[in-house]
Amino acid sequence: MVQPGDTLYRIAQRFGTTVAALQELNRFPNPDQLVIGQAILIPSPAATPLQYTVVRGDTLYLLAQTFDTTVAAIAQANNIVDPNRINVGDRLFIPGWSQQTYTVHSGDTLYQIANNFGIPLNLLIKTNNITNPSLIYPGQILIIPQRGTVPDRQDIETMAYFQLTNLSGLERSLAEMGQYITYGVMFQYPVTPQGTVTVSANTARAVDILRRFNIRPLPSVTNWTQNVGFDPDLARTVMGDDAIRGQTIANILALVQQYGFVGINIDFENMYPEDRTLYNNFIRELAETMRANGYITTIAVAPKARDFPNAPWVGAFDYATLGSIVDIMFIMTYEWGWVGGPPMAIAPLPQVRQVIQYAASQMPPIKIIQGVPLYGYDWPLPDTPESQASAVSLNNVYTIAYQYGAVIQYDQVAQSPWFRYTNEQGTEHEVWFEDARSVRAKYLLAREFNLRGVGYWGYVNEPFGFPQNWPILAEIFNVVKYSS
Repeated sequence: MVQPGDTLYRIAQRFGTTVAALQELNRFPNPDQLVIGQAILIPSPAATPLQYTVVRGDTLYLLAQTFDTTVAAIAQANNIVDPNRINVGDRLFIPGWSQQTYTVHSGDTLYQIANNFGIPLNLLIKTNNITNPSLIYPGQILIIPQRGTVPDRQDIETMAYFQLTNLSGLERSLAEMGQYITYGVMFQYPVTPQGTVTVSANTARAVDILRRFNIRPLPSVTNWTQNVGFDPDLARTVMGDDAIRGQTIANILALVQQYGFVGINIDFENMYPEDRTLYNNFIRELAETMRANGYITTIAVAPKARDFPNAPWVGAFDYATLGSIVDIMFIMTYEWGWVGGPPMAIAPLPQVRQVIQYAASQMPPIKIIQGVPLYGYDWPLPDTPESQASAVSLNNVYTIAYQYGAVIQYDQVAQSPWFRYTNEQGTEHEVWFEDARSVRAKYLLAREFNLRGVGYWGYVNEPFGFPQNWPILAEIFNVVKYSS
């Protein structure tokens, strides 16, 4: 976390790295504009096993509790025959932990150092056998305990929604992060009341771009109209009439075949809850047609923590039935904080967890893609029915914070960063967004539930997300790619 007075040079000195290495890993839009509270990634040195020096009063049981391991594991790692006998001054390897060193600088406190490295203060004190936490001095070398990296990176698939505009920007973005995307969904292909699919003139080029990066292309067919947005009446018309439904499915198949897509993505939203059965039947017929022709069926669904069959937006989605039909379900686990307010985390972790836990109880987790928002929202205050948030890119948030001297806060419950600022007109604003800490928490959740993977929604092709996202993803997961 950036502290007052920090520069990249000072941070590089503090952590034993270089400014160039920090810039390469974080790709700061402006390296001279760091914001207090900003989370940045530090290149990891070669891992050194953690060694702990036994002091009076230590037992293997107490050390096992401190380092969240077992007496047997510590005894085995150190060839201890009698776990009840350890001696003051013994140096013990702690399994599952590594260490690095940190040189104390003027103005440092143990609390700040622990916070910078993301470890509990008491663990830092214990590891270094510090008797008086208030007495540290410049030049003192501390041992920083770190849990070992996540073992055996889990294989996952990823899915990203891209726009059919600014394809040159998409190419530039994919040159930086295309290796981390399995499926690319081109948004959007609206269906008409007659069952035809509106096809963008950019389709062939978009498919070619995705395939050049070994990304499996999918078109996103929607119930979108210019006047309404996601139109429930349009969805009902398409799904409710046998002839129109059949024509829609035939046109979708023709679209997939003509342009070389690997399947279909259906993103019908804001449907009437009472059209739940219509949607189930539509997806079932579509999936049967796709499967018979060698294609996959994927859908995007609204998030819910239990079934709400009569609720707007989510009532039409029967997780259990749909999960038995489709190949992949992308769950839009975001938009708790939305443009209409009130200001809050866009994807608060407790709510995301509840949705994933419910979904995993309704279908095999291998079918679930957990959605991750790659954008932020900026709300004017006070929050009123008339006030609307504006979307902000995850690169621009730091420019805004720096311009107005904001300090970035972090909500430990929601696992989300935020800040406030006052603009030139005297209007106060509140911004919630995603950063390195928040996406890592989401990835660990996906790993915990053994999901098929994670997916992304952003409003623009360039910049797509933020540079720190991809090394964090790669640290936890191995993204599966398929040859084009």
